[in-house]
Amino acid sequence: MLVFVVLFWRLGTPTFWDPDEAHYAETSREMLASGDWWAPHFNGQLFFDKPPLFHQLQAAAMMAFGPGEFAARIVPATAALGLILLTAWFGATLVSKHVGIVAGLMLAASPGVFALARYAILDTLFVMFTFGGAVLLAVAALRGPRRLQWLGYLLVALGVATKGPLAIVLCGLTLLIAIAASRDLRVRLLRLNWIAGLLVVLALSSPWFLYMYVRYEHAFVSSYFLDENVRLFAGSRFGNQPGPWFYFQILATGLLPWTGIVVGRLVDDVRAAIRRQPIDAVETVLWAWTAAVVGFFTLSSFKLDHYIFPAAPALCLLCARAWASIVDDPLAPRNAATRIGAHLVGPLLVLMGVGCGYFLIARLELPRAAIVVPIVITLCGAALTAFTNVRGRAGGRPPRIPWFALTALIVIYAGLIAFVLPALEQRKVVPDVARWVAGQARAADRIATFRLNRWTPAFRFYVDRPMEILDDASEAEAFFREPEPFYCAMRRAAYDEFVARGVPLTIVYHREGMWATSGRVLWRRRVRPEQFVIVSRAQ
Repeated sequence: MLVFVVLFWRLGTPTFWDPDEAHYAETSREMLASGDWWAPHFNGQLFFDKPPLFHQLQAAAMMAFGPGEFAARIVPATAALGLILLTAWFGATLVSKHVGIVAGLMLAASPGVFALARYAILDTLFVMFTFGGAVLLAVAALRGPRRLQWLGYLLVALGVATKGPLAIVLCGLTLLIAIAASRDLRVRLLRLNWIAGLLVVLALSSPWFLYMYVRYEHAFVSSYFLDENVRLFAGSRFGNQPGPWFYFQILATGLLPWTGIVVGRLVDDVRAAIRRQPIDAVETVLWAWTAAVVGFFTLSSFKLDHYIFPAAPALCLLCARAWASIVDDPLAPRNAATRIGAHLVGPLLVLMGVGCGYFLIARLELPRAAIVVPIVITLCGAALTAFTNVRGRAGGRPPRIPWFALTALIVIYAGLIAFVLPALEQRKVVPDVARWVAGQARAADRIATFRLNRWTPAFRFYVDRPMEILDDASEAEAFFREPEPFYCAMRRAAYDEFVARGVPLTIVYHREGMWATSGRVLWRRRVRPEQFVIVSRAQ
């Protein structure tokens, strides 16, 4: 039930969210239409942002299911399922079956998996391949058989084919941190065939890069390697970037309600290290992976919240180990901080339920049936609080499987899918506007958008034909004054400005809706909606 609700329930129902989903989906659809499966294009222009593997898989899904939302999202959803299974297998193989099950459930119920598995971009696929490769390498080094490492190198190569050299960087940083942190790990990890493995990764992943260089030469080097990798990491292409604590805040929120357990485990492990108490190899590897991911993206000059997602499976494994340790021995001095974190899970759920109920009653405009969500969250939190603090010896013992918390999370996600997403969908008008244009425009009519910003990819996908993307007012005026008929999507304020300047335009269709995807549009005191219009030449 948990996996179905999180990954697949109503997967293809919402239209694309702005802006990345439609951009990726349109690129994959153009790949399918053109038959060029190696050089991605968007709106007929080369799209050097990422290697082609995700688009190839997405295009294959479109061949099977048709070029719609479900086909675009089934690849990340299936990849998320693979990531959950890999995480559970790693925990069961190197720790215990109990830890593997709990880790898989925690990851399946994490906000990151819920969001990214239903968002038609490549992150879950990249993490499945890259973390899966790291998992196989760790198992090969710590338990064997050593031949598993070759499957690990294959998965890392697929990670490179999905998002580029970042897969090698994250695995390499993890290796360096792990061998620096533990002599035992240094001996075990360095027994693997790293040089031969790196050659395998390069041999499998480099042909596309060489092909693109031969085909496009300097344009590929400049756009992909320099703009999308070097300058994105070290340059200052984008302003107003968050500070160095950004990803710690994202992780603290994204790990709820388990945040206190992870923090407690970190405190316990640091305290053990200071006292020179042993920290086992599995725990060290998981912290090394987390440190590599968080450290690398914190140093990057460009930050997005979902970039930190590769840390999620390792943190869920750490959390599952911590949960199992206090189930087995709730009073062990080694788990003092972890125990405090476990006692916070129930109260956090109660606070989440009460807060959700307040916003639902006082601030949000949602169906009345949605009130069941905060009620269930609060009851689950209260039950877990009582269970943890009463059962067993002094101090309480948490349940073996955190079903109360998992039930609360299932209800949260079911509520989001059943109540919140449909309410947002009613206010997303750009797909409807684009479909109107697609139904009205003749083959010879020109199609354009003017400063639609984040909604341009969605308009391009749903209008389903090449179009002009106009950002400069003088460029737009020149477009409007050409003799061929046209349809152009813009905001009403832009239309008024053009008319005031004497440009002969008329509105042929208009809708009200949200300009940016935000929960604020669901407030009872509504944010003023944006006026979207389709304009044509005035007769």
